[in-house]
Amino acid sequence: MAIIIKASRVAHLTDARYFAAKEVDYLGFNLEEGTEGYLDPMYMKAIREWVEGPKIVGEFSRMPIQVVREAAEFFGLNAVQVSAQNHGANLAELGGLEVIVEIEVGEQGLPFSKSELLAFVPYSDLFLFNFSQVKISLSTLYPEISFWRELFAMRPSLLQADIPASDWPEILKQLGLAGLSLVGGEEEQVGVKSYDQIDDIFESIGRV
Repeated sequence: MAIIIKASRVAHLTDARYFAAKEVDYLGFNLEEGTEGYLDPMYMKAIREWVEGPKIVGEFSRMPIQVVREAAEFFGLNAVQVSAQNHGANLAELGGLEVIVEIEVGEQGLPFSKSELLAFVPYSDLFLFNFSQVKISLSTLYPEISFWRELFAMRPSLLQADIPASDWPEILKQLGLAGLSLVGGEEEQVGVKSYDQIDDIFESIGRV
């Protein structure tokens, strides 16, 4: 099965064109004003005119669920990404949209029980487990590998984490993940950015 790749928090045309050229499945833009990595939706609309292929995802963390739906329709988004912590109870209101549910995992571990995650399944197309705030590796997850495999099997699941490029193939295989989320970043100067680390990840998973 092909690995699903989402580019998250894309902030400029350089990122968008790079990831589109790598044939990622989703380009995600943070459209929630006042949050880290916010991108003006009008700039997002301009960027999407320059790229073809990936689905365009609006990323929302706290915005009321009805406003998320309105934004999806107004901007013609292909999908939305919402927060399990803040939107989980209202996911049914996004019926008819493609929905990625982001589950942030912090120092205290998973913020939901398995049964709570199961309640999200009928309203989700993908789960995105975000480990960006904690250091993980296959060895740290291995003691509870059966638990994680069960969670990642509830819905096709993406992993967002700071993991060495060479470890990604084994992580994806051993945990039964559908794919991964890679995060965009600031340009070094307009139109210039190094992608060496991300290139290494694409190479390690056979996407060059």
